[in-house]
Amino acid sequence: MSFVSGVSASPGVLLALRDQLNFIIKGKEILEMKRDRLAGEINRLLGEVKIRGDMERELREAYSLLVQVLMRIGYKNLRTIAKSVGYMDIKFSTEMVMGINLVRLGVERSVEYTSFYEPLIQALAKKLNEAFKYMVKTAEIENNIEMLALELMSTSRKVNSLEKIVIPQYRETIRYVEERLMEDALGEFVRTKHIVSR
Repeated sequence: MSFVSGVSASPGVLLALRDQLNFIIKGKEILEMKRDRLAGEINRLLGEVKIRGDMERELREAYSLLVQVLMRIGYKNLRTIAKSVGYMDIKFSTEMVMGINLVRLGVERSVEYTSFYEPLIQALAKKLNEAFKYMVKTAEIENNIEMLALELMSTSRKVNSLEKIVIPQYRETIRYVEERLMEDALGEFVRTKHIVSR
């Protein structure tokens, strides 16, 4: 909906409308740069998503080893051994990209598994350790893609709104004010000419 009807036609209003339009156009350009940067960051992260396949491969191999370990030593013995393993430390931090907090996750300290006497258990622990590292990285990448995609959608909506609605309305209003000022000037000219001729 246009706001032409509520605007008075004066040179001051015309200057103000032109200034506002220039400000809106600059804002739209900034939002377009933000949109392009967000899209570039998403594309970069999409290239890293292939790590999910590595994680799934490690988990399949770990599951295969788990079945072998369970058949060899049983559930209770494996559970006892698992309780002796320490915890993995995960480092959590954030990084701002275009006003969005992106998550950075990293394994600060891995689980120590070299003390296990059984080579099969060592192999299982190593596989699970690697799979967990891949899980952490995959979670980081997928979370960041989701955050960036939400912001990209919001920014795209704002750019489209400015481009398709706000800027055309301002241009239409400026054109209306210019035409009214031209009509007023022409009317004044005709009146002056008429007075001079009398």
